[in-house]
Amino acid sequence: MNYNQILDYLYKLDSKKDWKFGLKSIKDLLKKIGNPEKELKVIHVAGTNGKGSVCVMVSSILQNKGYKVGMYTSPHLVDFKERFLINNKKISKKDLTRIYNKIRPFIAKQTYFEIITSIAFYYFNEKNVDFLVLETGLGGRLDATNVVKPLVSVITNIDLEHESYLGNTIEKIAYEKAGIIKEKVPIITGTEGKALRIIKKVALKNKAPLIKTKINKKIKLNYLKGDFQLENASIAITTINTLNKFYNLKVNKNNVKNGLKNAKWPGRFQFIGKNILVDSAHNPAAIKALVKDIKRLKYNKLIIIISIMNDKDIKSIINLLNPIADYFIVTKANNPRAAEPNSIKKYVKKPCKTVKSAKNALKMAKKTAEKGDLILVTGSIFLIGDVLK
Repeated sequence: MNYNQILDYLYKLDSKKDWKFGLKSIKDLLKKIGNPEKELKVIHVAGTNGKGSVCVMVSSILQNKGYKVGMYTSPHLVDFKERFLINNKKISKKDLTRIYNKIRPFIAKQTYFEIITSIAFYYFNEKNVDFLVLETGLGGRLDATNVVKPLVSVITNIDLEHESYLGNTIEKIAYEKAGIIKEKVPIITGTEGKALRIIKKVALKNKAPLIKTKINKKIKLNYLKGDFQLENASIAITTINTLNKFYNLKVNKNNVKNGLKNAKWPGRFQFIGKNILVDSAHNPAAIKALVKDIKRLKYNKLIIIISIMNDKDIKSIINLLNPIADYFIVTKANNPRAAEPNSIKKYVKKPCKTVKSAKNALKMAKKTAEKGDLILVTGSIFLIGDVLK
């Protein structure tokens, strides 16, 4: 199969949303291809929000020290190859095609995410990365990435999301995320309250040293804006400090400082034009943090372009945005899970239009906006990807 045929096949598999939770299937596939995951030094990152940002910050700091760092994240914004990075460089079409065809004879009934996670482990092991910064897909305990024995585990924060898969309480979701905690492996977290109590219990049971992050508001970030990124940066610093302590890495303060300054992660509180801001907040907790940062900006009117996945808490997201918005343009991201615009519009309390595509929504927003107005694109990482395209 060539690269385009592989993507077509994988996307069709993904559109089925055949989410089977459990590790047996991916373990079977990995065993047949030589268990590449066992050779990797992994930093495993879970949480409700901020996972990707923490991954990119940790990766950037380690690169500044001179390490060769693999990073596996999901979903991608524009290009499928973004999921597999080595020192910020995407996997080549040639490598992805070759590796897929190599493992293809061993694929049985694995899901989309299990297959691409297996490709990732094979690729990063083949390229002899010094470290793999690994983001969970969904949850933790039964997530396909949870076949590794990492150097450290990280849980950024816990909030209600994916309730139909992970449970409808903070405690249940925390238990699922805490599934990445391994015996005697240090666990770093930024969680509080009920979630922290569950993580403490699981850490104690596994004799895993627990390190609670303290937020440092004096951190300097060049590209990653918003107060929420200071929380993510604090978690990244704690992760590096823990690696230094337990594995004697000797990453110094300058590596940390320069790594954080150089860290880039598109689609997170990013201005893509003088008055166009994109942010991939897609659940109430992330939207709450976004609203807080929006209130600090100077603008006349706020025009919000939004699309939300149908498995999200649409009502809560719109209720949080209603007080700050002057005008909504509701559209549908190019994703089978995207909610129909009318199912979003019914919660909107401000003037609102529905538009079929992100491209047309952006055109309408630009025509509607006057000097001094701000256009905010949010609600889904898939919408951000469409807009960036």
